[in-house]
Amino acid sequence: MFDEGVITGLAIGIVAVVLDLTLGEPPNAYHPVAWIGRVIGFMDSKVKRTGRKARDRLSGVALALVPILLFTLGLTLILALLREWLGLLVWAAAAAIIFKFMFAMKSLQVHTYPVVEALQQDDLDQARRMVSMVVSRDTSKLDKGHLASCAVETVSENTVDSVFSPFLFFGLFGIFGAIFDRVSNTLDAMVGYLSPRHQDVGWFSAKLDDCVNFLGARMAIPFILLALAMMGKDWRNAWRTAKRDHGKTASPNKGWPMAAFAGGLGIRMEKIGHYTFGDGPLPENPKYIKETIKLMKGSALLFFFMVALPLFVFIGIQVQFIIEEFIVQLL
Repeated sequence: MFDEGVITGLAIGIVAVVLDLTLGEPPNAYHPVAWIGRVIGFMDSKVKRTGRKARDRLSGVALALVPILLFTLGLTLILALLREWLGLLVWAAAAAIIFKFMFAMKSLQVHTYPVVEALQQDDLDQARRMVSMVVSRDTSKLDKGHLASCAVETVSENTVDSVFSPFLFFGLFGIFGAIFDRVSNTLDAMVGYLSPRHQDVGWFSAKLDDCVNFLGARMAIPFILLALAMMGKDWRNAWRTAKRDHGKTASPNKGWPMAAFAGGLGIRMEKIGHYTFGDGPLPENPKYIKETIKLMKGSALLFFFMVALPLFVFIGIQVQFIIEEFIVQLL
């Protein structure tokens, strides 16, 4: 017989995944990650740049700690109070909803599938507009292969940040861990070395995100290989390419999934002047974008059900209860 904690843990994880795959993301007004972004943007606007590296980096630490503490402690406190006042069932429902907001599988599909449609119609101008919404590079002169590469890169590089790492932190540290992971990822996206303005102020956020995603990036590889094998793709070449090409990005983590995807799908990902992954041709056929989405979802679900969910059921949910009780006692 499963005890109540096991059933509750399974329900939270499964409901969250089903909600993500079916409903996707709500409008920004109702999305906690958008709220996190607003707080980070406000903090960033208030930080004074002195030009002194040590002082600006220290300010960057404060910039990061405010949203981390506000959202990890705040949302965890809400869960604790719901469990105390309304019971375990209401707590579990709220936990599933909050966890759903901390990862994004369907969102990666929603943001890249318009590129598939534009390329299928050979509408390069529309494809360039769609791609410009998911990458920061100049897309105005990109050809069909490089446009498709942008979409493939977007899905593959975010497989860790947006899916595997939140799943892993959920498994080990509960909803608290998933929130922490998502705040750190949002900090990196907004202030982590994006411009000279953030070279020092964003240093801590960038390094924190590197540390947070380090394990997830490497744990993702065997599940990417397994998903490739199940799709009938070349998983052996994925492993060879990942070992060879993973160090080609400035990030110590993003290159692992990108190289594995490129090798396994037999394509080349290329950001001109920055990096190239894989030995195949550029993915001019938009079918490769669809295959990348399928690989992202397949590998992530394998990891979730084989690793993250069992971890949460037996470890993460207990850690969550301990953290909730600690926060309540502090008050």
